[in-house]
Amino acid sequence: MSAQISKDCTRPLIISEDETKESKAWGVFYLLRTHHTIREIADLVGLNRSTVQDIKTKIDDYGSPLPHKQTGRPLKINERTERHLNRIIREDPFTSYKEINVELAKLDVFVSIETLRSYVDRLDFKSYRAAHKPRLTARHRKSRLRWAKEHLNWTEDQWRSVVWSDESRFCVEGSKRGKRVLRKEGERYDERNIIPTVKWGGGGAMVWGCFWGGGFGPLEIIDTSSVDQEKYINILANRFHPWFTNVTAHQERDFIFQEDGASCHTGGYARWWKETHQIRGFEYWPAQSPDLNPIEHVWNALERRIERKRSSVKNLEQLKVALREEWERMDDEFADRLVRSMKRRCEAVIKAKGGATEY
Repeated sequence: MSAQISKDCTRPLIISEDETKESKAWGVFYLLRTHHTIREIADLVGLNRSTVQDIKTKIDDYGSPLPHKQTGRPLKINERTERHLNRIIREDPFTSYKEINVELAKLDVFVSIETLRSYVDRLDFKSYRAAHKPRLTARHRKSRLRWAKEHLNWTEDQWRSVVWSDESRFCVEGSKRGKRVLRKEGERYDERNIIPTVKWGGGGAMVWGCFWGGGFGPLEIIDTSSVDQEKYINILANRFHPWFTNVTAHQERDFIFQEDGASCHTGGYARWWKETHQIRGFEYWPAQSPDLNPIEHVWNALERRIERKRSSVKNLEQLKVALREEWERMDDEFADRLVRSMKRRCEAVIKAKGGATEY
């Protein structure tokens, strides 16, 4: 959010005769960091816009508003500065090259963005799209590891007897998953390099859906910002149960209904309704484990399909129509392929000792 300009700062600053161009340049530097516009800075500091733009260019290229000749220091990054550069990235992998240059400028080290990239590359850091994963505590890891070990040797037929379900949210304006991270190869799922996900956060359309190894169930678009037990049971009673009854009538197997530990799923009313209708779930489900629920891949696939038709999705109603259309196009082979990935998912969680995985 841009910093607010107080009423006392809406007229040009009074610059005394003994103040230098250098102080004005640093004034531009700090006003840019507080997200003022070029016009605002020109008025506040008493410079014309082209001069402010020139100073901004110096800052963008070298991290400092001052010409190189004023530093009196060589431009080369030495071993000490490389160690400092490594520490900057390790402390904040999501920092930008411009922000790194600002930190280096405090050491009187001024290099272009292009030169900085080459030094960062020499330290074996690369810019990658960041992974979005839930933040895991020690208790989460322990529970995830236990569940994966308990189900590691399940057969594919056992996995086909699970109905996977969850809620998700889709936004009218599209995906926001483009944030970059500076990291080394093989560190994608290190905790410091992950962007924590938030359950059901943001605006847009919330949906509930389910599938099993033989195909997809109903998709329910939820016209509320949150889901309580009453809303959830209405979905199960009116959408899920008729579909589930039809599936079980044609399958000689005992199904397990998977759902996470959200309060609307586990409250007394919800438990009573599922027991009354003989809907059996897992003994427990490990918290913060979307990678163990293959429906997350369904949501990702649905999001990609919506992105491809984003030009025709301009409002919430068009988004709802698109979601229903694309859900109906999900094929049974996709469902079967996701279910067959469950052994590998359990293996990945075990290998990560309960930590985040690629799934």
